[in-house]
Amino acid sequence: MNVLIIGCGWVGTYTAGEMLREGHRVWGTTTSTEKVVKLTEMGVTPVMVNFDDTAPAVPTAELRDTPFDVAIISVPITYKDSQEGVRSRFTSLLGFLTALQFRQLFFFGSVGIYPKVSATITEDTFPDADLEPKLLLGESMLRSRHRQVNLLRLGGLFGLERVMAKHFVGKICEIGYQTANFVHVEDIYCIIRAMIAQKAQGKTYNVVSPEHPLKKDVIAASAEKYGYGLPAGYTDTDQTAKVVSPERLINDLDYRFIHPSPLYF
Repeated sequence: MNVLIIGCGWVGTYTAGEMLREGHRVWGTTTSTEKVVKLTEMGVTPVMVNFDDTAPAVPTAELRDTPFDVAIISVPITYKDSQEGVRSRFTSLLGFLTALQFRQLFFFGSVGIYPKVSATITEDTFPDADLEPKLLLGESMLRSRHRQVNLLRLGGLFGLERVMAKHFVGKICEIGYQTANFVHVEDIYCIIRAMIAQKAQGKTYNVVSPEHPLKKDVIAASAEKYGYGLPAGYTDTDQTAKVVSPERLINDLDYRFIHPSPLYF
């Protein structure tokens, strides 16, 4: 297959590497000259593009002439972004996509789109008015122009060198009594593979491990597994039991998580 990864951050780069290992041809965009070197060494064809530049993002002639089987958008939306910043970034992205050919399109969103409430949350639990406006804007802009886009709302990202315990060594942890909505990067890739096999179009899925232990238990388990120290303590003022459900994904794809519980990441 010909695969385009738009945004080679942590998840995008992992996905590119797995695609290469399976024998696919992979192109990847980045904003960093240092990342161009890394992608080239991996075997990815790198493309420099920044959707936050004032100048329009224009695909290279090679990208325009290549029929892609799969395009994966891993362009982040963060809490630091303004609404107008997101609108500008995704307007540039949409212009970039206009010149490309692809059969399947994926977008990595976030379960942060859902409000912070103690409830079990499916993809349809909340009306748009209750969703995080910037994250919803990115999804909505893509779907308005590409009805076939698959929206993958990712949980907290872990696996490989990403270990929760190392962020809290010797610190007071204020989120320990919240439920975990995490996903291992290996499952993200396997879910993409399953969706490619099914030729999925226009789906919206919560990509989250099905088990939701308390974050303090995840920290303790990962500290023991990887040899990190423990937090200095926990506060219990925030005990939000937000549980994002992956049941739609599990049922549609008949998918069995490789890493069903963050306790064993």
